[in-house]
Amino acid sequence: MDQARIFLTHFNGPEAYLVFYFVLVGCGIGLPMNSDVTLITASVLAGLGMFKLSILFPIAFFGLLSGDTINYLIARTYGPRILARAPFRWILSPEKFKAAERFIQEKGEKMVFFVRFLPLIRTALYFTAGSLQVRPRTFYLLDSASTLIYLAVLMNLSYSAGENLEALLEHLKHFQFTLLGIAVASAAGYFILRRKKGSVGA
Repeated sequence: MDQARIFLTHFNGPEAYLVFYFVLVGCGIGLPMNSDVTLITASVLAGLGMFKLSILFPIAFFGLLSGDTINYLIARTYGPRILARAPFRWILSPEKFKAAERFIQEKGEKMVFFVRFLPLIRTALYFTAGSLQVRPRTFYLLDSASTLIYLAVLMNLSYSAGENLEALLEHLKHFQFTLLGIAVASAAGYFILRRKKGSVGA
């Protein structure tokens, strides 16, 4: 948090907003930066008068969507070839990829909406959506809707948090990891059920 604050306050004027945009794009394509911390820090600094929230919000929206789009389009075009190479095939084997494909086909592409609210695995899930050829219209519609909701809540809470910022961060972590746990448990249950059905059918 302090590192993000120092980094953002190093820039002034339009340059600062441009840096903010490209940091969020970098988060979307998998660079080792945290979009949540960046958004919270920028919003807190806006509350202190260093930025304007009305300018930060649309920049954040298009920054996140730009990163997601680059990730999605690369996966949509080159995903299968990338996943066929080491070390990517070790992370997502052909068997796991086919299982994920069946999951999306049967459960629907609406899962894209929930990706924005999950920590740690957003980039991988957006990449998977592109690799599995989720329709562009569906991807952009659901990603835009979830990003608008996410930013509206997170940035406004951070803007007004003030001294309660640490408490906000803790609540955000609890919420995200609870949601992540539910998603992982649901996916695991689905794949176990599929395997049982397959063994019974055999």
